[in-house]
Amino acid sequence: MGAAVFHDPPVGDYESETEWAIRARNVMLSDGNLATGLDVVIVGEVITDIVESGSGRVPVGRTVDWPQGTLIPGLIDSHTHLTFSADSQVVRHVTSEPPAEQVARALGNAQRALVRGVTTVVDCGGRIDVLLAVRQASQAGTITSPHVLVSGAPITTTAGHCHWLGGIADTTDEVVRLARQLTQDGVDFIKVMLTGGNITAGSNPLQLQYPEHTMMALGAECSRLGKPLAVHAHTEFAVELAARAGATVIVHASCQDSDGALELSATTLEALTLSGATVDPTITVGALENFRDAPSGATRRHQQRRDMLPLFSRMDDAGVILLAGTDAGVPGVPHGNVAQAMVALHHEVGLTRSDALLSGTGRPAAVFGIADQVGSIRPGMQADLVLLDADLEEDITALHRPDRVWVAGRMTVLGGRLQTERREAATVPAR
Repeated sequence: MGAAVFHDPPVGDYESETEWAIRARNVMLSDGNLATGLDVVIVGEVITDIVESGSGRVPVGRTVDWPQGTLIPGLIDSHTHLTFSADSQVVRHVTSEPPAEQVARALGNAQRALVRGVTTVVDCGGRIDVLLAVRQASQAGTITSPHVLVSGAPITTTAGHCHWLGGIADTTDEVVRLARQLTQDGVDFIKVMLTGGNITAGSNPLQLQYPEHTMMALGAECSRLGKPLAVHAHTEFAVELAARAGATVIVHASCQDSDGALELSATTLEALTLSGATVDPTITVGALENFRDAPSGATRRHQQRRDMLPLFSRMDDAGVILLAGTDAGVPGVPHGNVAQAMVALHHEVGLTRSDALLSGTGRPAAVFGIADQVGSIRPGMQADLVLLDADLEEDITALHRPDRVWVAGRMTVLGGRLQTERREAATVPAR
């Protein structure tokens, strides 16, 4: 897999060569378990050591001490749409607003996520010029922001799901050529719409957009290019096909049949387990707590979500890795809800606490090729860290209460408030 590179974010709390530490009641380890009695040592942007508390390694006055809290890696939202407004006007905004306004919305949404402990956002569909500008602003440190990974416009058919983002390709040759062009443009991964979707007028979520031979060619090309492949799939057949085609992550995986009924056959489950594909069920879509303004379709979407939960439990029981992506930005799903997804995977799907914690940290980092940089607390990793204002061992909903957030060693959130002392304006597309 190709790995994104995070460039030169500034150091915040101390000078770049100063050694300091964070001490909490519990520290999340790389396997998702929690450990007590540890100090996490940081120099500049990087975690340099993990030592026993009270070892004297770090001078007095250089330790952030939070005796009732929990220190975890920065959260990773594996499915967002930064330029989307999370209301019923999503399509109108994206198709009518100039690039500068879309960049501004995207950066605002990224900061909303950051306040909630999200230090890496994976954008699964938007205008490529806008998203590359957003990623550039994040990498250059011109704005306080999470790290940003982008796919640009998802590959789709003429009049297909999200065609209004511009990634149109109909034939196998066109699909492969577009994957190559996106790679040349600098995307971090490739996204394809294998079925229709729910926010595009005239699109049918229960129908394939591409035949088997096209998907096989795309999977092979992404492997050759070294790019993770994210596949949007709403039917059971599409999930099985995506797994056989070499999908890195299958998004939604709602496993509907041609009539909309939910099915998960032994054949599909076997294809998932044999392929090693991960599944991002975007479990926050349809959650009632996200429908305070009761947008159209809320009741239907909530019912469908409830009916899908046992299917995801079966996937988990079979060893399929589930991610805590949110689909943030689509109607009814605000940005910054990764904690909600992780808690739901634990409470409603049945993931163990450690697996639920990994679903929004180490596992998406591995899927998108950045596990050597973020997603866990260990020496050599970037100091992307979240200090929770409660003991996570006693209550997993503590994930909702980040008090401090560091991105590459720089404190970006304090007391639940964004720290914004940034200097320069973000570069935006000219047109």
